[in-house]
Amino acid sequence: MKLTSSTLRKAAEIQERIERLQSELDRVLETKEEFTSVVARPPVARRANRVTGRGRRSGSTALNGRGRGRRSTSPSGPLAPAVVRVLKSRSGPMGVSEILEGLLKNGYKFNSPEPKKNLFARIYRLKGVRQVGPGRFAAE
Repeated sequence: MKLTSSTLRKAAEIQERIERLQSELDRVLETKEEFTSVVARPPVARRANRVTGRGRRSGSTALNGRGRGRRSTSPSGPLAPAVVRVLKSRSGPMGVSEILEGLLKNGYKFNSPEPKKNLFARIYRLKGVRQVGPGRFAAE
């Protein structure tokens, strides 16, 4: 399979959605009391959308209510600054595996069960990171 910017962008968007869903699931499971109160409430009648005539709003929004395209962050902070710190700690370019090792050594926590795939999909779009060769990255 040839990796293009389009497929990498789609992979990053899917990964972000998975992270948002995982975060939402964790929040629901952690707050059992809140979850119970939501389930115990009587159902509220939904108004039909005047534009589409359906019970759903037109357009989609993220589960976290902050709008579409917002990334959920790791418990240890945003990914871009953490990657830039790892890249600046080394004088030369690094591969994704080396960057991942540096992130984990620095205590970065991934929400994803497959952090290497997550990093590989997102690194091309991170601010402060530039590709300097095939699979090699450096801080800007």
